[in-house]
Amino acid sequence: MQRDLLNAKLKAFSIHVGISLAIFVLLLFLILFQWYPPPFFSTDGGWQGLRLIIFVDLVLGPSLTFIVFNPQKLRRLLKMDLTIIAICQILALSWGIWAVHNERPYLAVFADGAFYTLPYYQLKETGLSKADIAKFDIGKTPIKIYVDIPTDKAKYFALLTKSVRTEPFQFMGDLYQPFDHHSIKAVSRYSINMQAYIKGEAKSWNREYQHFVNNEPRLRDMLFLSLHGRYGKYIVVFDSKTLTFRKVLDIPPPGIDEIIWGKQEAMKRRIRTQQLKHALTRPKK
Repeated sequence: MQRDLLNAKLKAFSIHVGISLAIFVLLLFLILFQWYPPPFFSTDGGWQGLRLIIFVDLVLGPSLTFIVFNPQKLRRLLKMDLTIIAICQILALSWGIWAVHNERPYLAVFADGAFYTLPYYQLKETGLSKADIAKFDIGKTPIKIYVDIPTDKAKYFALLTKSVRTEPFQFMGDLYQPFDHHSIKAVSRYSINMQAYIKGEAKSWNREYQHFVNNEPRLRDMLFLSLHGRYGKYIVVFDSKTLTFRKVLDIPPPGIDEIIWGKQEAMKRRIRTQQLKHALTRPKK
């Protein structure tokens, strides 16, 4: 490739990258602070969405410009090539923005002992509209929702059966309530005893927890709750005073039985259940 042609291609490539970078900075702000705010960037697809935008905006378009740009072409043909590239990039970028926006965590529903994030495209599965949801919280997304689980055992098990068979708790829009200081009293009983939970577990879990503790002056106000994100299960730190998410700990949460009864009691109950099943299934002599 001749040096003059290479320099011309690099100049066109640089101009295209500069324009794309300005667009990317705007999209980066939206992704980091509006669509996937902390701590949901890492748990619900922020990285995946960012990689998609980077490829379409900063890689695909400028690369095509570098390949086809040639100042020796007829001006009409060169203009047509660049126009086609611009149209292709705009279409691809529009699709990418739509996908990232549509899959952003829109709801954080606390149901039966854990937070569940629901992306925007699943809103219709709750049976509620965007206007209905807006009544629960006027803050930033994801909007916090509390699902009122009945305390009556018969009603609870009926609802649990429905949840397992057809409609999980987090999609039951008719049970949605505002997540406020009244509901936090019910939520707090599901807070994980972190010291007891991570005792004897992986060193990485202990380091993750200790790092948070060392940098948190208001530890007494923090609740450690299960978070079922789109890309895994974590422990989320929730501020009971400000009702805000503080941090996600990259530690898999315990089961609901451990949260309610503690590690040792939950283990005893599981052993008793297994023994009972074994006794019932053992063939009679």
